[in-house]
Amino acid sequence: MRLTAIVLAAGRSRRFGTENKLLADVGGEAVIVRTLASITAVFDDTIVVTGPDHAAIAQVLSASAVRVVRCAGDQDGLGFSIAAGVRELAADRDGALILPGDMPLVTTRTLFEVVDAFAAHDGRRIVHAVDRAGNQRNPVLWPRDAFAKLAALEGERGGKALISNAVTVLVRDDAELIDIDDHAALERVREIVRQRHPVV
Repeated sequence: MRLTAIVLAAGRSRRFGTENKLLADVGGEAVIVRTLASITAVFDDTIVVTGPDHAAIAQVLSASAVRVVRCAGDQDGLGFSIAAGVRELAADRDGALILPGDMPLVTTRTLFEVVDAFAAHDGRRIVHAVDRAGNQRNPVLWPRDAFAKLAALEGERGGKALISNAVTVLVRDDAELIDIDDHAALERVREIVRQRHPVV
């Protein structure tokens, strides 16, 4: 199947003050770089949607095999970011995985499981991760017939309201699902990385 990953990196990181959380250091790499390491190992086409910090993020990703797209006019809101990425999809795409750029612990295992579930349903069903309590989580893999609705999103409204009749993939490791919304989450991720990859 012909799939593209869309990584959302246009947020203004308001809870981080002047710092962009995606550029924060985790184990010697920026958060966005860590997130993309798993994504690009699974997807051969990746779009990163940026906003006000376009130049800084593009610079950090200059060595990455990704397409960096700026949200038009720095439009603020999750819906605008999703729409901007979807509008960049090639016409032959069967599906698009959407993931926030602040999930640096997501693994290739989870991504492959999502892709395998999508393929098992002939690319016709939405597939998304769930935590152990059964709550809908990211990433979400969308079939082609959802693209038009995703491309029409605006403001803060994401795609959650469009999800129905979905296939779910259980993520057993809660750490994978951490999105860095504040400094406490960032420190939690840093500690997990230190524990798993201690400096010797």
